[in-house]
Amino acid sequence: MIAISRLQSAKCKMQSANLRWFIVFHFSFFIFHFAFPAYAYDWPTFQGGPLRKGVSDEQFKIPDRVGWRVDIREELPPAYKPVEFSVPVVSGDEIYVGTSIKIFFRLSARDGSTVWSFKTPEVIESTATISEDSVYFGDNSGTLYALHRKDGSLIWKHESGGEILSSPLVVKGIVYLSNAVGEVSALDAYTGKKLWQYRRSGQKGYSIRGSSSPSHDGSNLYVGFSDGFVVALNPFDGALLWEKRLAEARSQFKDIDASPVPDGDTLYVSFYDGSLYSLKTVDGSINWKFDDGGAGTPAIGKDAVFLPSSRGSVYSLDKITGKQIWVHKLDKGIASSIIEVDRHLLFGMSDNGVKAIDAEKGEEKWSLTLGSGVYNGLAYSNGNLYYMSNGGFIYSIPCK
Repeated sequence: MIAISRLQSAKCKMQSANLRWFIVFHFSFFIFHFAFPAYAYDWPTFQGGPLRKGVSDEQFKIPDRVGWRVDIREELPPAYKPVEFSVPVVSGDEIYVGTSIKIFFRLSARDGSTVWSFKTPEVIESTATISEDSVYFGDNSGTLYALHRKDGSLIWKHESGGEILSSPLVVKGIVYLSNAVGEVSALDAYTGKKLWQYRRSGQKGYSIRGSSSPSHDGSNLYVGFSDGFVVALNPFDGALLWEKRLAEARSQFKDIDASPVPDGDTLYVSFYDGSLYSLKTVDGSINWKFDDGGAGTPAIGKDAVFLPSSRGSVYSLDKITGKQIWVHKLDKGIASSIIEVDRHLLFGMSDNGVKAIDAEKGEEKWSLTLGSGVYNGLAYSNGNLYYMSNGGFIYSIPCK
């Protein structure tokens, strides 16, 4: 009887332990997945999600028309020629984008009509991030704004002390922010309270943009800097886990402007005047490097890395070896950050328009001439391609 009682007691303890494990595991699963704002068919941040991989699971059909376009220059002199770096982000029918005319817009995805707008003191080059009921973005005054999505009213703002050219990231109620003076900050997403800050001395010499957007793989936070270093930080306290110098001493432009892109145990990082690196996420050691780089963020497919180079080419590289699969050379200009949709690579061109090429062979499938360039990147949501041109137009292109 005593043996049976002990057996039942042990069984109960095991069941209790299993229940605790089940609850912890599934709670952790829920937190990890739903803290990241990349829901199906939304494009809530730069390159689509916290990994910055630039990949959509949606279908893509070659477009045959422009759905709508919005002219942000309507009240400006005809001779005004804007330069735009903010990329639209999308959730359902909501589109958010900043502009060079110091206005942040919420537009309707149906027809491009303005739902509300928010005026800032300086130009907006930052790409916004949507999370829960809020939208976050920065401007060139160094201010990060948290607005209510419903009406555009201000929740809080934070003065970072340096231009915000990158896209903030929200994970587990924390906003991660990098600015152009080598600082990374973590803020409470609901109050704006600073939780920690990592500071890095800036590069001495030339700098292109200083716009590397932080990425997050659930364990580490990755950021590139204008001194040619990429770092991995503890996302909870900002402690430096490792750092790796990518830029050679001979490089004129050492900037890491592209976002580091984690993919499993590998991190892909490109810097402007040099190479694309494949690094180990555990310590930053090098797997391989490819001797061409760029300011645009590569897209990471199932078997290949798609690199926009600063020398006017788009490369497909084997993820494991870094060997070139194919190269697509542009007639002029350079490609923006790349996104992959349904085995097509979509990107803007700095001189004029947007293009789609086949991801398998690099052959051109479609292009649209706009009369002006597209610098920073594109968004894809619910069968539509969205971007902003340097002509001052925001476009919606149906691809379904």
